[in-house]
Amino acid sequence: MVVVTPHIRAALAGAAALASTGALADFNDKKPVSFSVDGATATGYFKVVTESINGIVREAYPGTDATYKPGSPAGGVLNIATGKSDFTFNASPVEIAYANQGKAPFKEPLKGKFHYVMKLHEGLIVHNLMTKEWADKTGVSSFDDIAAKKPPMRLTVNLAANLQSTVTMYRTFFDAFGVNEGAVTDNGRNIIRGNSATGFDALRDGKVDVFINGGFVPTAEVADVARGRELRWISADGTKLAAEAAKWGLKTVTVPKSAYPFMTQDETTLAIWNAIVVGDHVPEETVYKFTKALMENEARVRSIHPSLAEFARAEAAKNITELGYHPGAARYYREAGFIK
Repeated sequence: MVVVTPHIRAALAGAAALASTGALADFNDKKPVSFSVDGATATGYFKVVTESINGIVREAYPGTDATYKPGSPAGGVLNIATGKSDFTFNASPVEIAYANQGKAPFKEPLKGKFHYVMKLHEGLIVHNLMTKEWADKTGVSSFDDIAAKKPPMRLTVNLAANLQSTVTMYRTFFDAFGVNEGAVTDNGRNIIRGNSATGFDALRDGKVDVFINGGFVPTAEVADVARGRELRWISADGTKLAAEAAKWGLKTVTVPKSAYPFMTQDETTLAIWNAIVVGDHVPEETVYKFTKALMENEARVRSIHPSLAEFARAEAAKNITELGYHPGAARYYREAGFIK
């Protein structure tokens, strides 16, 4: 039997009052918030995007402390789910799925420990490039050719730990067309792994025959490499690719032949989406204000980078993930009429 003493009764009453206050709190003020962002490289595209987004929130709520912690997409999801960081801006379907399941590199299931805020973009385009020299030597023009002929290749792809740039890029293409990775790369001995800059350098220097990695269209480095080394795009059957991509909730897209000088026809490939997700430890007010700042500065977000040129409130608010909305994001979306 539990005896409810006056002290316990007072504590319960206080807790109820706090809960009520939280439920009724009005977050439509200019008070600052504090948060950290994790999960991207120390330099380059995502640093620019992250710092620009943080700047929008700081301007909306003067005095806001928004910090950036360089890392990796999977590392960012791990850190927000375990309370070491707050947001990550570049979660993709594979990081979210592997984290929920506790699949390597995650050591335990993290389902329920992080939630959805918004879609940032759906424009990370898989580039499937080969040198003209290798294409002429092997007679390859498509992934179907690679599957049938199994030509030896020197391949450059991203680091294995970068799930979105490996699992949903080259591995998805290989699976869609039945390409045996071991057979064409001498059981991996002919693979150079690194970020896109590493891959471009290898392609430029003639160290690899095939480059499969992500970038926005057009990517300046592709045109730069093509000026010194003739390139070709590896064609992909859209029907086969779409069937495999659907497993990740990804769409096929068309890269127009006008994108790069060496392209002779429109080509089908995949577009990878990136979402902003947040740890469940982050207060509702912080996520609400973060969401409001971006949604009510739509034009500012679009101006950050060409990849965000199509950022739109209604699209950003759609939940494209297997996660639930964070209460702070859901609260803003309900108030704004984007969800019920």
